[in-house]
Amino acid sequence: MRNLLIVIFTIFSFSTLGASEVSEWFEKESNQFLEIINNDEGTESENYEKYKYFVNKNFAIKSVAYGLIGENIINNSSENELSLYLDAFTDYLIKTIYKLANSSSSSTIILKDVDIKDNIYIIKSEISDKKSSASLYWKVVDIDSSYKIIDVIVENTSYFVTKKSEFNKILRKNKGNLEALIIEIGKI
Repeated sequence: MRNLLIVIFTIFSFSTLGASEVSEWFEKESNQFLEIINNDEGTESENYEKYKYFVNKNFAIKSVAYGLIGENIINNSSENELSLYLDAFTDYLIKTIYKLANSSSSSTIILKDVDIKDNIYIIKSEISDKKSSASLYWKVVDIDSSYKIIDVIVENTSYFVTKKSEFNKILRKNKGNLEALIIEIGKI
């Protein structure tokens, strides 16, 4: 019984430590994100570069991109096609966040809670401006001692699930042609 209690205590301690670390990471990164959003002084190009840096630093881009198209498409595509897709998806993600962030002003992000499930940190937060607020959940994983976002859920709508559906529709329409998807997401 004593050994069982020691094991349970050890697991709980590591979970609490991990939640504390991811909370600190989230506070730091969300504050940097808010600085970018609320920066009225930089040029559009300078601010876009800051979003680009933020996305590349904090998102598990390759994992998300490959998860959206599925294993069958990955296995049937050349390295060159996958590289082009990854570049196109990265640009698409940066532009999406850039457009969403630029539509708000004087925003704040408040950390509400951190939960751990299947080695995925689920960070509950709230983003608000002077007019409204929205619940945000961030799914975050620890990759090589660095936290990376794998999904953002806004008011119960998952970015990953929504994009997977959109991308699969384009791929089905084009008989699994990855190049057609690259062209389509490049239009954004």
